[in-house]
Amino acid sequence: MSRWTLQRSRTIYQSPIATLVEETRKDPRRAAEVPFFVLKFPDWVNVVPVTDDGRVVLVRQYRAGMDAMTLEIPGGTLDEGETEPADAARRELLEETGYAAGELVPLGRVVPNPAIQGNFCHFYLAPGVRSVGPQHLDPNEEMSVEVVPLTDIRRMIADGEIVHALGILGLLYALDRLEGTNGGRTSGRTDERTSGRR
Repeated sequence: MSRWTLQRSRTIYQSPIATLVEETRKDPRRAAEVPFFVLKFPDWVNVVPVTDDGRVVLVRQYRAGMDAMTLEIPGGTLDEGETEPADAARRELLEETGYAAGELVPLGRVVPNPAIQGNFCHFYLAPGVRSVGPQHLDPNEEMSVEVVPLTDIRRMIADGEIVHALGILGLLYALDRLEGTNGGRTSGRTDERTSGRR
């Protein structure tokens, strides 16, 4: 098996958060050209913030895809000019919750859906977070902060109180790390330089 060679590409739609592209690629088995539709996103970050007394800081917000409120871990995209996912993780945590991270522990990264996306989602555990001020949300954001015991997380996932797939993955990685197992690291490369204190 080999990669399918890109023949041509055209942008179908572009928005501030994503670009829809039609890519024509050559199937090496049959020399046939096949169209693919790809969503281009910046890399994403997700943070599992844990307080010193063993509680997880979550956010509840409206999600148009489900037309419902969902309970999630803080996260977002790398802004233009940001090159370090850890910097985006710190910024998103502070903006969405008003909590600040000291140490950030990299948990790994995944590709959310390689069939139509190529961006990575980077996961971090933020132990010992503290509330330092109010939220600083974008004009189109509205979310509430909820702090729940870490011991309730597995039950909340099982009961369907938390349904965001990437949020669940981040929480399970963090639980594995905190419980001392090695399940909190993906097979993808993790940049250990992002784990230092600032």
